[in-house]
Amino acid sequence: MNDRVGDLFAKIGTSAHPRGDVYLDYQNARLALEAALGKDNPLPAVRDVLRNLRRQLNSDVGSVFNDAASLGQDEAQRQMRFYQARPRGGIRLTDQTNTAVESVMAKYTAQEAAITALVLSGADPLQIVGDESRTGILSVGDVAGAAAYWGAFLVWNAFDTQVEQGNTAEAVFMKQAVAALDARTTDCCLRVHGQIRELDEPFHLTGTPRFADEMDWPGFHWYCRTSGVLYQEEFDDGLTDKMRDGAQFFMREREAGRTPDNFPVDAFR
Repeated sequence: MNDRVGDLFAKIGTSAHPRGDVYLDYQNARLALEAALGKDNPLPAVRDVLRNLRRQLNSDVGSVFNDAASLGQDEAQRQMRFYQARPRGGIRLTDQTNTAVESVMAKYTAQEAAITALVLSGADPLQIVGDESRTGILSVGDVAGAAAYWGAFLVWNAFDTQVEQGNTAEAVFMKQAVAALDARTTDCCLRVHGQIRELDEPFHLTGTPRFADEMDWPGFHWYCRTSGVLYQEEFDDGLTDKMRDGAQFFMREREAGRTPDNFPVDAFR
């Protein structure tokens, strides 16, 4: 599941995955915008580029968010079947998905308005498209970051919704946070790794970075790969102690100035 959430981020695009959909949308728009800004009357051409970018972003972000909701539902059903609990049909998160898309597009709308104002004022085109030494207004970071945040939110919102429908007296679950232990794991996720809570209680977060001190589900910070899993004590068999030992090992090594890694990524050291 950690890998599947990572794949979702890669589909959006990151510095390590520059061929993601949102990153490619911005790369194509930047090239088109550079050409538009070179025209004698750039405003109509610039507006065409921005309209096309808006349409493509809305489509690509919506596609990623639908995948995120499906991923969360699929994972909840998979885990419930492991415990011989029968999921109660499918779920619909249309309102949540549409609202998440709107939130991401609001980031783009702010860029769009600023670019239009700069063109009208005759500003240096580099303020808009940037160069090797500075970031222009047309910047993928805010939009891709918001898409990653809401993508993770939809994964675990769908997971939670599906579990709540099947959390019957025959199969009552708690929940556990399971981090991906490797060189990139944050202090926040190392410290929450293995934590067990009631389904209706939030995880308590103490490390950095984190969005809040208490959160119901991951992602706990930008591009968080930590997963939430269903938990029943009789199936633990010492795994929680192993997870906590693994997190402690990583923290001790880092305090000593070393950077341990796991390849492939694991929940243990």
